Amino acid sequence: MRSPAEAAAWGVPVGLLGGLIGLGGGEFRIPVLLRRFGLTPGQVVPLNSVISIVTLVASFAFRAGTLSLASLGPHLADIAVLTAGGLAAALAGAGLVARLPDHRLHQAIVVLLVGIGFLLIAEGVAGAGLRLDLLPDAALPRAGTGFALGAAIGLVATLLGVAGGELLIPTLVFIHGLEVKPAGSASLAISIVIVGAALVRYRRLGRLPPRDHAARIALPMGAGSVAGAAIGAALAAIAPSDMLKVLLGLVLLAAALVSARR
Repeated sequence: MRSPAEAAAWGVPVGLLGGLIGLGGGEFRIPVLLRRFGLTPGQVVPLNSVISIVTLVASFAFRAGTLSLASLGPHLADIAVLTAGGLAAALAGAGLVARLPDHRLHQAIVVLLVGIGFLLIAEGVAGAGLRLDLLPDAALPRAGTGFALGAAIGLVATLLGVAGGELLIPTLVFIHGLEVKPAGSASLAISIVIVGAALVRYRRLGRLPPRDHAARIALPMGAGSVAGAAIGAALAAIAPSDMLKVLLGLVLLAAALVSARR
């Protein structure tokens, strides 16, 4: 077992991603917990969710203090529908995931992350307002499309024990038309609900982390994440939006590389 000090040190860069971009950082925490801390996949997923919820809440709180949330007002209905879809998937996803071959799902995730990563990098470099405009204008079809998107993201997030920001932010940017900074804040809010629902499911299954893992890993890594989130949120207030798009694209490509090696 690695020391709590090392756990805290690993938490700082992951928390920085959360505050700067709007991610929980779970995709990058998984290989650390597996390889550096020697945990099994069954131990990693619920522990990752516990640390993710700390990172997400801290990141959202710090970003709310440094970035205006007023621009989210026109998109609240779409955000609520995405959240509802993610919540439903997080609560009901265990049975569905059990029927899916792991290698096929991982291949699909890698392809999706790579594709979205290159799209974000291209938009950031070009500085153009690329929008897919796939949402119907009518209220009911629009809500149904948003719910389905949220459910798909929530399913992937629950399977891997992550927050899903890497998929939520591009969805909010490309399909719902948000700028990258408010999209990051909205992603954090949605992810808090999704990860919280997953933790409720783990509690019902008796799969919450044992006390020694919580004390030696989750608490110090969560504390490091809070410190990193404060730094990231401060940087987010001054970082150019196009630069953040390129950075997120690179993060997605790195997440795809990590997922491909699993």
